[in-house]
Amino acid sequence: MNTMIKKILVVAMLAICSMNLTAQSLEIKGNMKNLADQTVVTLLDGMANKEVATATVVGGKFDLKTTVASTGIYVVSFKGTKTQIPLFVGNDNLTMEGDVNAPKEIVYQGSPSQDVYQSYMKKLDPLMSAYFGSLGAAQAEKEATKKDSIGKQAELQSQAIIAEYVKTSKINNQSPVTTFFLFQMANIFPAVKETLPDYYAVLEGDAKKGTFADVIEKTLQTSGVGKIGSVLPEFTQNDVNGKPLKLSSLRGKYVLVDFWASWCGPCRAENPNVVKTYNAFKNKNFTVLGVSLDQDKARWLEAIKKDGLSWSHVSDLKYWNNEVAVQFGIQSIPASFLIDPNGVIIGKDLRGDDLVKALKAVIK
Repeated sequence: MNTMIKKILVVAMLAICSMNLTAQSLEIKGNMKNLADQTVVTLLDGMANKEVATATVVGGKFDLKTTVASTGIYVVSFKGTKTQIPLFVGNDNLTMEGDVNAPKEIVYQGSPSQDVYQSYMKKLDPLMSAYFGSLGAAQAEKEATKKDSIGKQAELQSQAIIAEYVKTSKINNQSPVTTFFLFQMANIFPAVKETLPDYYAVLEGDAKKGTFADVIEKTLQTSGVGKIGSVLPEFTQNDVNGKPLKLSSLRGKYVLVDFWASWCGPCRAENPNVVKTYNAFKNKNFTVLGVSLDQDKARWLEAIKKDGLSWSHVSDLKYWNNEVAVQFGIQSIPASFLIDPNGVIIGKDLRGDDLVKALKAVIK
């Protein structure tokens, strides 16, 4: 699976919580070359990260039937191969025909949303794959200037692509696929998130229905919370020992309020950077307050110990319904706020070298 799809599925899985969804019937018929008989075909719900249907190949053909909760990202995989095929489908009867070894050449019929999805991917996939690939190389080589340059260029390109689709194509203007990609770009690029209300305002019809529309609308409702320059609202949650801990109890220090979870891969990958920063600044009036979106206390505590997170932690163990996360409009993790000794927000979603730079600028 390419880098673009991996990033899409990670963000989708982290961001989607309980919604009021209507069951839909989905059937996917495949006729594929280079598939051995009895190969098991699996359909994965990319938003819930769970298997929803399986089928067995006979004569290169398979038939996946299931009931799905919503129109969105699903992935077809074939046991014994590395091929994974993303689909944007829902209440559809989709046919797919091609070669399992040439997934980009597969021809789809029967799903308008998949047609729109393919049109987006033709433009976004090369851009995003190049962005993440170059950014990863720059980060590994400690080339901060190169990283910033690539990031800014990709932000501008992503905005231009989204604007083109939203404003010039009536089909895309009413498609939930447009809402999906708008949501993805807003979670990846801060510049897109800042202009999210303008982009969302021009959507119509089905584009303002369903899972991703619900998520964007919730984001817009809480967009005034947590702005840089404002005071981060007070909150209280229980710590690892079940004792209430108030954010205001940390006043007088620079604090990174870090939203994460034991089940969040990107969060766990970022934890070594947070540990390194904490150790470098903990004796300079800086600390971290972890806010976990876990459900299982044992796994939460195990992750704290395993990752060496030796600062204060709180959680109400309500998953995406964590009251603080809801209050602050957190739609994806990791997410964070850096506040000064007076509780004023001076940075958001700072990671790696960016967090270190921000602290060096204020802690002398």
